[in-house]
Order: sequence, then C-alpha cells, then structure tokens
Amino acid sequence: MPNFQTSALDKLDYPLTQGEAVFEFESSSSRGNKLIMTTLQEERFVLKISQKENGRYLVKGDKITRPARVSFLQKALINFRNASNAVEICSNIEPKNPLHVRTSPYLKGVEFFANDFETQDEIWIEIGFGSGRHLLHQAKKNPNIQFIGLEIHKPSIEQVLRQCELQGITNILVVDYDARLFLEFVASNSVGKIFVHFPVPWDKKPHRRVFSQSFIEESLRVLNLGGQLELRTDSQNYFEFSFAQMMCLAKASVHVKKNKDLDIISKYEDRWRRMEKDIYDVTLTNEISSPPISKVGKLKFSQSVDFKEVCERFTEEIFRGDGFFVHLEELFVVSATSGLIRVSFGANERNEKSYIWINEGNVSYFPDNVLATKNNVDADKIIKKWIYGTCN
Repeated sequence: MPNFQTSALDKLDYPLTQGEAVFEFESSSSRGNKLIMTTLQEERFVLKISQKENGRYLVKGDKITRPARVSFLQKALINFRNASNAVEICSNIEPKNPLHVRTSPYLKGVEFFANDFETQDEIWIEIGFGSGRHLLHQAKKNPNIQFIGLEIHKPSIEQVLRQCELQGITNILVVDYDARLFLEFVASNSVGKIFVHFPVPWDKKPHRRVFSQSFIEESLRVLNLGGQLELRTDSQNYFEFSFAQMMCLAKASVHVKKNKDLDIISKYEDRWRRMEKDIYDVTLTNEISSPPISKVGKLKFSQSVDFKEVCERFTEEIFRGDGFFVHLEELFVVSATSGLIRVSFGANERNEKSYIWINEGNVSYFPDNVLATKNNVDADKIIKKWIYGTCN
C-alpha cells in the first residue's frame, strides 16, 4: 500500500488545506504513534505516522479507515508530504500515470447493502475476486444478473472498478468488507450463486478462513432454492476442511469435481496447472426456504462522556463474552477534551476494527459504519459500559 519514509516532518498548524486534502487534526498515543484526520473530496480517513527504530518516520494510510480507492490515499499522502516538507528516503506514493481522484458509482459502502440495496434482478456474489477476471467475465456473460464483488485488497478493488468503467460493465457493485460479516444482512433466499475461488488457505490460522460452519449456514440462508455455494481451491487441506464442514449439516446436497475446466481462469490457476497441481471444486446446493430478516441499523452512542475521565481510566484491556470479545487497543489524544480509542470487537472468528471518537463529550464510532449484527451488538454493550464507567 502507498507509504513513504522520511527522517523529519515539519510541525503543522491544524486545520490545514494542502492541494485537494484537508488535514483536520493530529492525535498522539503514548506509544509514539500519530493519526492525522484527513478529508479528500467526500472521503474521510486517517493517515498514520509511526517512528521506526532507525529514527525514520513511516507515513501511510491507517488500515482501519483507509479508502477503498488507492488513488485517494496516494493523493492525500502526496499532499501531506508537501505540507510537512518531508524529504522522502523511500516511497511508493508517486503513480506512474496521473492520478484521477474521483468516486466510482460501482463502489458502495457496507451500510448501503445493509439498509438501502434493492434489486429485482437475481444476485450473484463473488468473495475475494482478486484480479477480477472471473467476476468481470461472468458479469459480461450474464448482463441480467446483479453481481456483488467482495474484496479487501485495495489494488484489486481499484483494478476492477477501472475495468467496469472502461468496459461499460454496469451490473457489478463492489464492497470492501469481510465476507463473513457481509452475508449477515443479505436478504434471505435472494442469491443465485456464491463464488469463493482460491481463498487464502490459512493453514496455520484456520480460524481466519472464510469457510466455517456459521458461514455455510449463512450462505444457505441467503441462497434461493436451488442456489449454489461454489468453492474452488488448489489446497487439499482447505478442500477437506470445507467438505467436512458441509458434512456437518443435517441435510446437504454436495457435489465434488477435480480439475474441472472453466471458461475463464486466473493467472494463478494458469501457473498451478503448469505445475500440475490438482484443483478441487465443491458445490453446495441450497434446498431450504429461510424466513426473512430485518434491516440492520448502525450502532450509535446516545450519551456524552468526559474525555479526561476516560483517559485516566484507559489501559489496554480485553473483555470476553459468549462467542465475542472487545479489545481496547490504543488511546490517541487530540486535546484535553477529544481523542480516539482504537478498538477491535465482535465475533471471535470474524472481528471488526474501528475507533471510538470522543469530541467535546460527543461519542461516535469512526468510520461511522459499525452495523448492528448480533455479535457487534453484544460487544457494543460492553464498550458502552466501559466508556460510561459502569464496566466491572
């Protein structure tokens, strides 16, 4: 991801406008890390400054808040470098081609899908679309299908958005979000196909895999009758693990193929075929009609709080509940009355990260897109108890 290193940064007076970016304020933690609240067009995100052991400063986009389009982050970093008179020691923020910083009609926030998304078309979902070859091919081949592509790798998102615009493909919507959480607010029996092609095997961290019992059950809920969940993997371990998960279902229609030919394959699959690696396809067909679900709102704070008192109580802590947790990670101070707390929370196997932003007594999540899923609601209760000083 875009970043640069420098040996020195000028102290800035905030708020500051430089080029297309507005740098609102700076916050600091006891660990020496700094956050710069940044707005570029309608995108609001955070730049992070950390000091390395060699005395250099590393300036990059904060992982929690960074925009899905890399060009926004590149432009903000260039503007910050210029404003702070930083002399780059190493950098990858200067693009080869001129930056065109603009929003895309094909990129949507997760809250759009939770509460505003409606379509009369059948929906197909691809999870982790990578280079986008398969997603783009399927969208062109099936113009009457509404495709939703999920990906957290920013350059891959940028690439697919660019191809949608260049090729005039209008039936793809892209979202930068964890697929394990995303399915929780997709309407029941509304999806024809879910593709999971070549997910990261996570052999040493199986809890990070997309496939789990809860993911499979949620997939069956959103699939229409006869809809299919399709796994394609070159990992025998992942194949065996996922197949075993499907066999735990009380009722299942599962088909397995080995080295199946597709109309379009990725560059990685080309490589694996040359290496004569086996490729496994597992297809689970839904035979269940599921009840509808309610729209999912966003979590909010309703009471004010004294930031000074919060600072006095803050220590890095972990709270655990039944299947969920809350981790208060790091406190960043802007002033005596405002600051941010970095926090991770939610289900043990699929958690979210956010900031709790306290500003003149007002409390909010940042980014303001924390959805009221079951595990998030449970975690939010713990967070509120701690924020308001009632947590034992």
